[in-house]
Amino acid sequence: MIRALPRARARSLALVPFIVLFGLAPACGGDDDSPADDDGGGDGQGDDQQDDGPDAGDGGIAPTLFVAREGSLASFDLASGDERPGTVTDVTGPVDLQALSDGVVMVNLTGRSEILVVDGRTMLEEARLPSSGAGGTRPVHSYLTPSYDGAQYWVALNDGDDDPAHTSACLVDVAEGSDTRFQVVGEVPLGIGHHKATFSTTRPRMVASNISDCDNVVSVYDFSDLGDIQTIATLNGADAGFGAADPGDGGFDPAFCDPSYARGLPPAPHGCATAPLSGKAYCNLTSSGDMVVVDLDADQPGFTLLGTAGSGGGYTLAHPDGRHVYTMQESPREGDGGVDCQVGAIAVTDSMTDEVVANLPLGYTGPDCTDVLTGTAAETANAGHAFFSRDGGLLFVPSSGGFEVEDARVDQLMVIDASDPAAPVQLPSIQVGVHTDHSAAALSGDGASVFVVNAIDGTVSVVDVASLAVTDTLAVGDEPRT
Repeated sequence: MIRALPRARARSLALVPFIVLFGLAPACGGDDDSPADDDGGGDGQGDDQQDDGPDAGDGGIAPTLFVAREGSLASFDLASGDERPGTVTDVTGPVDLQALSDGVVMVNLTGRSEILVVDGRTMLEEARLPSSGAGGTRPVHSYLTPSYDGAQYWVALNDGDDDPAHTSACLVDVAEGSDTRFQVVGEVPLGIGHHKATFSTTRPRMVASNISDCDNVVSVYDFSDLGDIQTIATLNGADAGFGAADPGDGGFDPAFCDPSYARGLPPAPHGCATAPLSGKAYCNLTSSGDMVVVDLDADQPGFTLLGTAGSGGGYTLAHPDGRHVYTMQESPREGDGGVDCQVGAIAVTDSMTDEVVANLPLGYTGPDCTDVLTGTAAETANAGHAFFSRDGGLLFVPSSGGFEVEDARVDQLMVIDASDPAAPVQLPSIQVGVHTDHSAAALSGDGASVFVVNAIDGTVSVVDVASLAVTDTLAVGDEPRT
């Protein structure tokens, strides 16, 4: 069921790990919260766009794996598995590592409130930028915008510390040949909490969500004028379905908007994506499971709500067909409306009709899994940052261990047959190394391999896409994060 919301009035203005495969892919995928998202269609950090990158024969480098560990950024030759010369230090809290097509590697440093720029060929720093010039701190997610008439930007979302004065979206020019390349060229305040974003494919507009805000749940920003970025539409908590009266001390109403979770729930958006075929954006409200549908390209954008059968999770990405949007949800699951071994579900939305056309249960080790996870290290397992194969026929869903669940341990890469985008089917999962918290994985630019970071083991598993089997395990050092 879809419900219309009032048009918003125009007005002025947790960390996710990734790896980068350069020479095979310039960025990795896609909420939370992933490959350089040059068509605006993914929630994360390059969910759909893949690129072979420069070839070693034309002045580039051989296929290379970049790994940001806590404390350092290193690179590995994929042919030999050996670490390449050159290590960048002072890397604190690295998140959302991505590589540009010319070999430059960029990563947000949450612990230093910086954006690090490194020449991937030489492993020398090119720049180290403050993530904000207006008080923003703790940059977590990053995005590469679509190209707008040759202009392209790295967007760092500063999560701050529950103070709106410390949250913002910072835009860095990354266009090759630009006089202001690797300089901050624009910034706009955001709402409170962790953020996700997605972009129009046709005009310089961004949708950004705020996980802990009742006044600004989701907003649309126009950055056609980088010196005066405008907020042109905002969805508040009441219009998102959280407008109940305060139940008072000792009371609780899930329809009362309360970011503290003491007397109610916040909408808690956590995952946005743009469907290029319809031009609409979709953001998942994890508390209710509703999708916020954003008429992103309208002169005055509007919002509607689309109900789903699940809730939680939130990582959202567009299928390469440009029409369907996939959202990872934490429930139903084992112990919460699901069957044994279920770790969530995938809701599939048709962006041309705004209908949920599929709800696919996710089994931890595959569709036939019946193991009881309760009481095991995988009890809190859930769907991580998913990404499609190059042809869209497969969806790879790394398992995550549960946010800040210290004892969680997971080792499964879930696989979905998405050859019929409206009717996905789960295949047997692939056992990889052991990791915890959020997952980290990437598809190679040639589409032949998937690489999964195993933070507990200090390794990266190499999965052959054709056979869906692990073909190699690379040792990359302690605490690989992104």
